[in-house]
Amino acid sequence: MASPTLPLNPEGNGVHTPTPAATVLLIPWDPESPAHVERMYEQRVACGWKAEQVESWRALQRSGKYTLQWVVLDPSLPSTPSKIQKHTTAYPQQSTHLLDTATSLGGKPRPTSSPPSSQSLTSFIPVGHISLNTEYEEAGRVDAEEGLYFIATFWISPPLQGSGLGRAAMDAVEKMAISEPLNAKVLALSTVANEYEGKAERWAALERDPPAISNQDWYARRGYVVFKTVDEMWSERDARGREWWFGAVFMRKEI
Repeated sequence: MASPTLPLNPEGNGVHTPTPAATVLLIPWDPESPAHVERMYEQRVACGWKAEQVESWRALQRSGKYTLQWVVLDPSLPSTPSKIQKHTTAYPQQSTHLLDTATSLGGKPRPTSSPPSSQSLTSFIPVGHISLNTEYEEAGRVDAEEGLYFIATFWISPPLQGSGLGRAAMDAVEKMAISEPLNAKVLALSTVANEYEGKAERWAALERDPPAISNQDWYARRGYVVFKTVDEMWSERDARGREWWFGAVFMRKEI
């Protein structure tokens, strides 16, 4: 499966200063809201891939096959205004607030027991998004099973990467996954493998340095273990137009 941009570690190149105060709220994406749909498209454009799929995600969100949620900074933290300014300076088209209008989560009515902090946040500026999907995006790669959700379409605004928000978003999504209405038992994901044939040559051709801390290591530290490898999963083209393939690992965690 070729993609114009490799799936990145949401903490950037792996160099960040741990910030205990980095906390986020998760607010459901509303597939019925034109503003929510437009903002998701804008963030996927910023991410570099899958922007063309946003329209099809609306039906998947309604059915509960996707549980897309916005990553929102905690409004009670003193650092939040400056972080939002960094985000909106980089993406001025994303400077308008969205309203918390979603009526469902995981294909079911939103739980009345949702955290008061998110229920009371009537308007917000998302700085990223993350999804829990009942099936892997590419058919045939991994079999679906009861209680298994795939973490997908995980993006944190690049100006805010390295500040602990990726870790905070993972903390939040793992916590909500085990609750109603999902009641997840296992979380899984795919990411770039640590090692694959021709790794050094590929990064040199793409004129980039590999991440200081690999995606695989980042997730492994969170308790995810490899259960499947794929030799050629994603690709990028170098300046001369040559296509370079990257290996992938599938990882899972019992929660």
